[in-house]
Amino acid sequence: MNDFTPDHISLFTKFKEGDDHAFSFFYEFYINDLYAYGISLGAEKEVVKDAIQDIFLKIYFDKKDFASIDHLKYFLLKSLKNSLYNTYKSKAFSTSTEISEEVLGFSITTTVLDRIIEEEDRTIIKYQVDDLLSKLTSRQKEAIYLRFMQGLEYEEIAEIMEMAPHAARKLISRL
Repeated sequence: MNDFTPDHISLFTKFKEGDDHAFSFFYEFYINDLYAYGISLGAEKEVVKDAIQDIFLKIYFDKKDFASIDHLKYFLLKSLKNSLYNTYKSKAFSTSTEISEEVLGFSITTTVLDRIIEEEDRTIIKYQVDDLLSKLTSRQKEAIYLRFMQGLEYEEIAEIMEMAPHAARKLISRL
């Protein structure tokens, strides 16, 4: 809840109690982050939209099962990744295509960074970032995205990426 204001904390309590207004607020609050993350994972736009809808519908209709959520953004990002992974895994299975360890290859494009790059330096920095990102593995890109773009803790990143917390910290720190 480190990205919440005091008003958000109050709304989050109402959200966990099943308040429709709070539910709508958090849907709108996180939809763009979730969509960007899903696209960055390499999923198709419509598949990402469907997965996000499914996650929020499940929360809405099974409110009591989600009352123990402490960090909503982490929960939503992890749920989205799992949902997309399962979707693509079942597609690969149904088409008898062999599935690799990384069903979804994580990709960061510099358009995500556009908000923080000053206008006059944008072109130069874009080429530098593209060059650096092209040298990273898919897992390294995903770890960087989760840590610096989504603000998750190393323990949360480790759980999403199915690795030990010290491995997540090491993966990010050696970059």
